Amino acid sequence: MSVNKQPASHTLRILHGARSLPPAEAVAALRPFIESIREETSQGDRIADAASAAVSELVRSLEANHGATDDLWQDAINATLSYANEVG
Repeated sequence: MSVNKQPASHTLRILHGARSLPPAEAVAALRPFIESIREETSQGDRIADAASAAVSELVRSLEANHGATDDLWQDAINATLSYANEVG
């Protein structure tokens, strides 16, 4: 797999720290990961798709609700960690 591990690792750092950010700043910080994973992975990669979906759902909630549940944060962290481990 030719995906660079840096965006996933960077996103993990953002996810762990973003809870203290205002929702709009957290969304802005997470968008690059969503875009990079969509560009760099092939369709059918279930782990990449799961990470993208989890972070996308978190962003959707942050935008729509100006916040997100602990479960959404944890899902995004867990899925991104799995993805980072796969590409590392």
